[in-house]
Amino acid sequence: MAAKNLIVFDLDGVITGEDAYWDTAGLVSHELLYSPLYWHIDTRVAEYQPVTTAEESRQVSRAILPEAVIVRLKSRSVNSNWDTCYAGFCMYLIYLLSHLPDVTPLLPLRPSEPNWIANFRFHIDLLPKIPVLDERVFTALNDPVFEGYNGLALLERFNAYASKVLHTPIKDVFARYSPSWWFCERLFQEWYLGDKLYIEESGHVPVQTGKPGCIHFEQPLLPIPQLKETLEKLGQQGYTFGVATGRPREEALLPLERYGLLNYFDMQHVTTHAEVAQAEAISSKKGRSDSLVKPHPYQFLLAAHPGYLPDEDVQNQQPFIVVGDTPSDVNGGHAAGAIVVAVKTGARTAQALTLLEQSEPDFLIENVTKLPTLLETMDSLATIQKLQFTEREKAERLLRWWFANHMNLTTERVTLTPKAVSLNSFNGFYRTQGEEYFFKTHVEEQGILEEYYHAELLREAGYNIVRPIRTLHEQGQQMVIYPVVRWPVMFDLMRGVETSETGEVNRINAEMLIDAERRECKRLLAIYATTQQMSSAMEQAHAPIHQLFWHRLVGERYRQFYEGKNVPIPHKQETISFEKLLTYRWTINGMALPYTLGELVDRAKITLDPVHAGITIIGHGDAHFGNVFLEEKRDYLYFDPAFAGRHSLLLDVIKPLFHNVFATWMYFPYEIDRDMQI
Repeated sequence: MAAKNLIVFDLDGVITGEDAYWDTAGLVSHELLYSPLYWHIDTRVAEYQPVTTAEESRQVSRAILPEAVIVRLKSRSVNSNWDTCYAGFCMYLIYLLSHLPDVTPLLPLRPSEPNWIANFRFHIDLLPKIPVLDERVFTALNDPVFEGYNGLALLERFNAYASKVLHTPIKDVFARYSPSWWFCERLFQEWYLGDKLYIEESGHVPVQTGKPGCIHFEQPLLPIPQLKETLEKLGQQGYTFGVATGRPREEALLPLERYGLLNYFDMQHVTTHAEVAQAEAISSKKGRSDSLVKPHPYQFLLAAHPGYLPDEDVQNQQPFIVVGDTPSDVNGGHAAGAIVVAVKTGARTAQALTLLEQSEPDFLIENVTKLPTLLETMDSLATIQKLQFTEREKAERLLRWWFANHMNLTTERVTLTPKAVSLNSFNGFYRTQGEEYFFKTHVEEQGILEEYYHAELLREAGYNIVRPIRTLHEQGQQMVIYPVVRWPVMFDLMRGVETSETGEVNRINAEMLIDAERRECKRLLAIYATTQQMSSAMEQAHAPIHQLFWHRLVGERYRQFYEGKNVPIPHKQETISFEKLLTYRWTINGMALPYTLGELVDRAKITLDPVHAGITIIGHGDAHFGNVFLEEKRDYLYFDPAFAGRHSLLLDVIKPLFHNVFATWMYFPYEIDRDMQI
């Protein structure tokens, strides 16, 4: 089971910088090219002297393996720094081989073996001049043989590319975990760790000594105080931190320890290359050769669910958040069922940023310090309500995460059902442990009044009500869970009658709905008669129904929807400000009203003030047709009693009356404008 509120961080490009790794990749190619122990393309240099400072490392490395080439490889899911280094090795080796008049003496290619390397060096020395090393080395990636291939599949395409440029079949030479890949990996570790750490880790002395270790040149991506402050804020918000990185374990933990950040992370949720390699080895013994590196979801799933095995079903597990900087992080995180936040700090070129955006992370932020504020926005039903219309899949991922965090509810699937009438709510279905349930929430961002779910009160009064099986009430976070109701909704039935062609079927449907309405009106009158009583001003003031009227009129809802807005004038390319609209008197059906719209609003604030004593009844409060099922083609079945209680009879009927009569005008204005002549 994943930790509650778990965030799984990639390291490079998010918390740690990648420059030291990129320097290492270039230095490996430089050593291969110029060391007498390897290819030694320039025999004028008798002895190879490794660079010793951070400045020298950066200068020499970037000259051999430019940053633009590394970024391009990253954009094609070559994410492991070993793989990046190996891609540079492949391009340089094939480029040099292509300059030889005849490669036959070097076949089959065995570029990791000392005897083959010596033979290759001999043939390079026979060339009349040293091959020019420039951008032509990297034009290999433009070749059609690489088109459509990414990640480890791209590395394997170097066999096809070598066959093409060398005019001879090359098979099974270039691939991850091939002998030449392990050869490069060893050189990479020599450069990255330096002599001392390499000997401690491997028990071997580097072939070429004198390497200081690029790990000692490594710097955090952002100032350490900013990173600490960010993790402190997230910890205060209740989050647990994990890691999913392609680094070897010690190389992941050592920088975090040096920066004073390691103690923030839960070690059972830290996964590195070591765990991936172990899982791949186990799969290999079973006859499977699947790669489990990113963008495969394995590493993220293992970080989230310690003990996870490849291909294990985790549909009904705790959702979590992934923070990464590459398309592989985004794709792998989504494949793991996570909400993915991408940071721009790892996208060091405009092209890399474009590719990151095209991978469609759920959220994109400048850097990791923006995460605490973003998570506050994400952990909001109001955010989900807004996203349901434009980015439904993202909204569903957020809601699944919200259910887990606020209701301790793990779900296999969440499906939102956006409706035009849902201006301040959303609903849908979720599935858990093989059962399906319906949910609905009301979103009032300001949370002025608490919302109550008085289904039992309505049932006792005589209403045919769907009784919720679970509710949650927090400030600004209300949720009610129902059993799934399969009956049709009255709003949809009425809409069908209104928009269908006239005919016998439509006539029968209309008569059925009219009969049902008559029956329900009779039942409502009986309920009103038996439940009416006098209520005090204070009792009235606490009725939830006032959230629909007075509180919206005097609170943020009115200001948010109207103040400062411009209203389009029909059939004209003009608008009028709402403030100006308030100054006009209105004429409706030929009758001139004595008050301006602004004066009517002010009068309504007084008239609708809930602190008035009066006769009250027990009512649903929001029984418009969007909240009514038709059961057995005859009886109304109410649900979502968010505003139910004891309140004014007039308020109980006015919203359903207005909503049911004018719903089409409110929610489908363009259809009305198209079909109706006024």
